[in-house]
Amino acid sequence: MTPLSLSFSVLSNPAVIGLDIGATLSDIRNKFKSLNSMIGHSYTGGPLFRIAAYELSELGILGAELAFNHNDCLDALYFQFEKVQYPHLLEYLQNAFTWVSQRDSLRGNFIAIFSHGPIEIILDPQRPDSSCFLSYTSQTFKHAREAYTAGINNSDLLPCTS
Repeated sequence: MTPLSLSFSVLSNPAVIGLDIGATLSDIRNKFKSLNSMIGHSYTGGPLFRIAAYELSELGILGAELAFNHNDCLDALYFQFEKVQYPHLLEYLQNAFTWVSQRDSLRGNFIAIFSHGPIEIILDPQRPDSSCFLSYTSQTFKHAREAYTAGINNSDLLPCTS
């Protein structure tokens, strides 16, 4: 089986298909008919949605998950794609964005972190199956996620109350 042809131009600029950070939920609903609600809320208090793979498959994207803030503006976007595309996408992103850092992963690749203005972009190959994620997050979402994660990590330090 040959890997899907991945649209690096769309992954490096999701605004091309109407998925730019800050886009409204109503605009995205008008563009993507398969937008399905997910259970839960984002770190910034908004709803979560998933776009079905069939609407993105011609771009080589296996799916997308979207997190909105409490004002129904897109705060975070997660694209899923085939892991075999990881090295090619990494090279493309290195030429398109500012490299911030990297972290080792357990699978021989590393998590690459880039920035584009206030947007954080993370290429994450750590999925146990044959897919990876590329995420775009606003600074507000990033800080809310970090605060939530720190709260969970620090909860072990809190005294137990009965």
